[in-house]
Amino acid sequence: MQEDFDFSSYASQVRALARTLMAEVRCASDISGRMHLLTTAVERDLRRFGEPLEASRVACGPGCSACCVVNVEVLVPEAITIAWYLQRWLSPRKLCETCDRLEELHMRTRWLDDEERLFVGEPCAFLDEQGWCTIHAVRPLLCRSITSHDAQACHEAIAMIALDGPPVVEMRLFQKRLMDTAYAQLGLALQDLGLDHRSRRLSAAVLCLLTKPEMVRRFISGQNLPLH
Repeated sequence: MQEDFDFSSYASQVRALARTLMAEVRCASDISGRMHLLTTAVERDLRRFGEPLEASRVACGPGCSACCVVNVEVLVPEAITIAWYLQRWLSPRKLCETCDRLEELHMRTRWLDDEERLFVGEPCAFLDEQGWCTIHAVRPLLCRSITSHDAQACHEAIAMIALDGPPVVEMRLFQKRLMDTAYAQLGLALQDLGLDHRSRRLSAAVLCLLTKPEMVRRFISGQNLPLH
């Protein structure tokens, strides 16, 4: 990882950018567009400051969903962006099927901690039949933080959970810290603006927004949304 990169200064910059972008949002499409600008900026910084050799070693690719059995936390603007994306690109029938999968996953994993979720191996509701991520273009920041230098190592690490072994995977640490920083600073920016800055599970948050679209207006007005 780049030892000379100033993450403290970077955090301040991301917080200021997120605060500017999320100020005076008006609707779901507005939030989605501003989240796109934020993630684009962070991805640009990853390419600009990241180590090219480290990036070339990343083994993640389309259809590799080994890590898509973990609990993922999102902030409300991320969930709104995903819900808006699904509403734009899915047919009514597909959208209804997605809601059913989200509800089923939520009920199965609602009370599972991170290790328990890995143990039961419940896959993300946004994977298709081939294991491709159907929301890849708008995936959460914490999903963007995870990489692996060896796909097989991911499968083996998850299998070791059942044997009470350590899930060790070599990954791109600079990318993880950069995305984790962006996530944390987005939360702080929302807090600065008096908006709901609490995290919640991906499946529960998106399901809530798809079935209760009025939640977007509640968020914009500064109200707290249900956590479950």
